Amino acid sequence: MLHGLPARAWDRVRQASGRIVLDGAVAIVAFLLAQLILRQPAPIFAPIAAVVCLTDSPADRGPRALRLLLGVVAGVVVGELAKLVIGSGWLQVGAAVVVGMLVVTLGSINPLTLLQSGIAALLVVGIGSSQAGWTRLASALIGGALALLVSQVLVSPSPTRQFGDAVSTALRGIADGLDDVVGALRSSGSDAADRARRAAEGLRGGHGDVASLLDARTTSNRLARTTLRGRRERASLEAMLDRFVGLEYVHAGSVLLARTAAEVTDRGDPIPDDLTDGVEALAGAVRSMADHPRQTDPPASTRDVHTVAGEIARTDPDAHRPGAARLATQLHLLAEDVTALTSTPSSAGASP
Repeated sequence: MLHGLPARAWDRVRQASGRIVLDGAVAIVAFLLAQLILRQPAPIFAPIAAVVCLTDSPADRGPRALRLLLGVVAGVVVGELAKLVIGSGWLQVGAAVVVGMLVVTLGSINPLTLLQSGIAALLVVGIGSSQAGWTRLASALIGGALALLVSQVLVSPSPTRQFGDAVSTALRGIADGLDDVVGALRSSGSDAADRARRAAEGLRGGHGDVASLLDARTTSNRLARTTLRGRRERASLEAMLDRFVGLEYVHAGSVLLARTAAEVTDRGDPIPDDLTDGVEALAGAVRSMADHPRQTDPPASTRDVHTVAGEIARTDPDAHRPGAARLATQLHLLAEDVTALTSTPSSAGASP
């Protein structure tokens, strides 16, 4: 159970370090800014609000800040009204907390909103001072506004870059696996089948990259909806999402191609050079897409990817002997899937 624990712990620290440093820096700025604006020696609620808003993932920071502010505003207002109507005391504290939380449930049942409304109402009625509630409100506004500025403008990740990086990682894994298949097909004897099986296993291991791609697709969509930068990039992101919707098929087709290569080489069936060259060309085309995920039709050597994949997709698998024909069929299907990743509406409409 302890095996690999230090590595996993370090990986968690590495993943969270950027967010932690950002929280610390924004907390300092929020504290100093609230001191300057509110003229208070220790406006602790401002950095608390900022840290609470920014601790979440980038796509959730903006909505989180709005939920916090909604809860604080509702709690302070309910607390002030409760103090005017029923005064202060232990029973009034409970009533104000309940009413404050009930009020915000009209618009949201998010735990953060409920928590902030209850705490704000408690401070106003429990301490019996209007200054406590309004000070908390002012501090929360400063911290929340700073968090919105940071999350929406200053440190807002690019959804197209995030999704493009995930696409590149997945495609490079596929290209590496196809290169391994090429090496296997150019080998001889039992070594060819062993290398092809290892290539198939390596490609199957790439399902983690494909799963990460699906997660990046969801995260990028949320960034496009919840950040200013995301809204500016929404059109280009939607084009990338539409284009790479079939990348999972390319991964699955690569695995099937490698498994077929292992079976064919294990039986000792001769593999024509044109099939091996086709796998190599397709590997180069996939690698070119990995290097240029935002380009609709990136260059692959001296020809564009669409041309390379299209030529392979138009080959006739039945022109080969039975063993090689199986490999040619898988190569043909994989080339069609790769071609689909480079097709534009105009090119798709022009296809026969």
